[in-house]
Amino acid sequence: MRPLKTYDILEIQLRLMDYLDDTELLSAIKKEDYRAFEYLFRSYFLRLRGYALRFVEDEEAASDIVQECFLKFWEKRHFLQAVSLSSLLFAMVRNACLNYLKHLCIVENHRSEYLALCEGEERLYYADFNYPTDSPLLYEELQQQIKWVMGQLPDRCREVFIMSRFEGLKNREIAEKLQISTTAVEKHISRAISIFAKHFKEKYSVDVSIIIIAWLIG
Repeated sequence: MRPLKTYDILEIQLRLMDYLDDTELLSAIKKEDYRAFEYLFRSYFLRLRGYALRFVEDEEAASDIVQECFLKFWEKRHFLQAVSLSSLLFAMVRNACLNYLKHLCIVENHRSEYLALCEGEERLYYADFNYPTDSPLLYEELQQQIKWVMGQLPDRCREVFIMSRFEGLKNREIAEKLQISTTAVEKHISRAISIFAKHFKEKYSVDVSIIIIAWLIG
């Protein structure tokens, strides 16, 4: 993926009508339309890098984090349903930044709380699953709901999802361990994400459901 150039901004503006909405753009990306994915990358990279800099304060690290999030988005594209792509990307970047800081052992509670309260278009990403939230009751409730949904997944589906999401195994590694095809692994993961998304969309606001989806694919 080539670096974003200043003149790209004008091209993005000229191509703004290429995709009527997020549903159409996501549909094109799921069909492996590289032009659509590049369009998404160009449209959001600068904003996402600026957002990441609120956390990591290192331009190179911020750029790496954002690019890694786009790579994860591409890898998980087939599992995604119609969502706000902007909200999802910002949530993914925020989670990735907090994980990066946690790894460096330099996060302080008051700093995390301050950043979580930043005003602006990106302010909805308050909750994450690595640090206490401003609403402990909501945090505990979401944790319980996640456990409940996990219990509703078919046995093999749950097994595959745990290996993918919690053990960090790649689809090929899961397939080898369980002696199934990578296609079967993808179907199990897709089914799990669909069940999670449906449950949280029905019970919570769009903001919360997007946070959950970002966590699922992150």
